[in-house]
Amino acid sequence: MPVQYRFDSNIVIIEMVGEYSMDDLRAAVLNSLADSACPANAFLLINLSESQSIYKRSSEEVKTMARFIASQGKRFNNRVALVAPDDLPFGLMRMSSVGSEERGIQAEVFRDFAKAWEWLLS
Repeated sequence: MPVQYRFDSNIVIIEMVGEYSMDDLRAAVLNSLADSACPANAFLLINLSESQSIYKRSSEEVKTMARFIASQGKRFNNRVALVAPDDLPFGLMRMSSVGSEERGIQAEVFRDFAKAWEWLLS
């Protein structure tokens, strides 16, 4: 599966690997939040470190996904960390985080997974 989720501590981790559709990503987010193993008081970490599809996404697609993530904000305490080590994905995620913040989501973009993890747990 190109988009997978897992739980660690009270963090829902969504990881994209290689090529995937926007529907794959949307389904993984919804499935993770509906999973009975989803921790209470969860935070969301979206890891784009291995994503290839992000290089093909338009800014409008990125904004659409940000709106979708924001619509689920109550399920992850309105707090999301995005991991994007490369310049293009990092810039796109910074752009989407601004749109998410306008919808009440506290979002931060990181180049390093460990720093994103620390921020969510701080």
